[in-house]
Amino acid sequence: MGIVSKQASTATALSYIGVVIGFVNVTLLMTQLFSKEEFGLREILLNVAVFTSQIAHLGTYRSLVKFFPFFNEEKHDNGLLSIGLIVPFVGFLISLLLILLFKSSIVNFYIDKSPLFIEYFWFSIPLIFLLMYNNVFESYLQSRSNTAYSAFLKNVFNRLVITLLLICYFFKWIDFYWFIVLFVFSYAINIVLFVLYLIKRNEFSLKLNKLKFTKRVRKVYYNYSAFSILSGASSVLVNKVDALMIAGFLGLASTAIYANAVYLCILIIIPSDAIGKIAMPLLAKSWKEKRYDKIDELYKKSSLSQFLFGGAIFVLMWGSIDNFFALQGNGYSEGKMVFLILAISKLINMIFGVNGQIISVSKYYRFDTTTAILLGFLTILTNYIFIPIWHVEGAAFATALTIVVFNLIRFLFVLVKLKLQPFTIQTFYVVLILGITMLINEFLPHVGNIYLDTIYRSLIIALLIFTPTYFLKVSEDFNLIVNQYTSKLRAKK
Repeated sequence: MGIVSKQASTATALSYIGVVIGFVNVTLLMTQLFSKEEFGLREILLNVAVFTSQIAHLGTYRSLVKFFPFFNEEKHDNGLLSIGLIVPFVGFLISLLLILLFKSSIVNFYIDKSPLFIEYFWFSIPLIFLLMYNNVFESYLQSRSNTAYSAFLKNVFNRLVITLLLICYFFKWIDFYWFIVLFVFSYAINIVLFVLYLIKRNEFSLKLNKLKFTKRVRKVYYNYSAFSILSGASSVLVNKVDALMIAGFLGLASTAIYANAVYLCILIIIPSDAIGKIAMPLLAKSWKEKRYDKIDELYKKSSLSQFLFGGAIFVLMWGSIDNFFALQGNGYSEGKMVFLILAISKLINMIFGVNGQIISVSKYYRFDTTTAILLGFLTILTNYIFIPIWHVEGAAFATALTIVVFNLIRFLFVLVKLKLQPFTIQTFYVVLILGITMLINEFLPHVGNIYLDTIYRSLIIALLIFTPTYFLKVSEDFNLIVNQYTSKLRAKK
């Protein structure tokens, strides 16, 4: 877990720098400069692009990580990257054809409540293409256990570009139309930087070694990729269909309120995302070597680390959530319960650890695809039922319900087939620490100034979580990170 901790902590640090930049972009700029409909439009374009790109890549994201150990020889991948670039292009052309075929149905669903989306609909096409290849290169670096650079581009650099665009919009150097144009094509810069980075490291090669990509390997590769398409698309569907359906049922203003709450949840899942990405290639390697003890160790430690860090962030955020909405204004406080429901669902997802990744790199990957498809349909059905009844809270409940069911099925499958489970006595300690801290927070008095209230409340909550976690040695990774930083501070004195 040392490699996981080092890479994940670097990626997490970069991600949080990006979150600060994103926080300024969203709460101080977008929500003030754009109308709710314009803010909702940007979110819906992103959601459409993210979901469609998950189909268009034709399983490439997971296949690059899964098969890298079989292709890798020192710094040469024997053409795996070239396969990863060609296959998604074919998938993009197929996706484009499907969009053209179903264009009238898409227009009919959104035209009444979200006409602005129809006006900007065609911007989703280049955004799909660029996001798809951004994710291809991100997965390729992940296969090389290198997540820090992609975290920098995705979470820091790209958001700084958006900040620059928002400044230009503020000074009226560009209008909203040109903001969207430049926002979409900003992702092309990332692709160029990915390529230059790989060339500099002598890791960019498109020469395919046919001795590695034999008929037998091709069959396994394409079979795995085919199942990964549906699995990946269904997984994204669970997280994106809510906003897509809100835009059709309620309009872009409601989409903006929901998207704002979803954005807050990004802070909670950053440690989980970083740990999951770096753990997957290690799981693939362990599975290849039949090291089930290593898989068990990663399973347990990922569960504990994700839940501890994510839970601590949630409690800190919930303690000052009213102050945040007061600062933001413009009616975004309507998303408070949305945030609570979604945050709890994210914590449940974290506590179950990397069960999905374990299944996806194992011989049981077809099961992951099958359940993902069924739960994708469940997500659509529950959103269709609950959005008209409870509006944006209904979408949050539908998503949370699906995530809980999804994880229970995966947990039981891994338990039965591999005799592995992620929970330890330390898991109970974390639940106890977080629960008691949340309870104490409810009794803390509010001071008049929202900034002072946030500072003193956050300090108390952090102390209540940090002290027992460190001195009871609940998490080896947590203590390791703290000790490393304190050692560096002592060395500087």
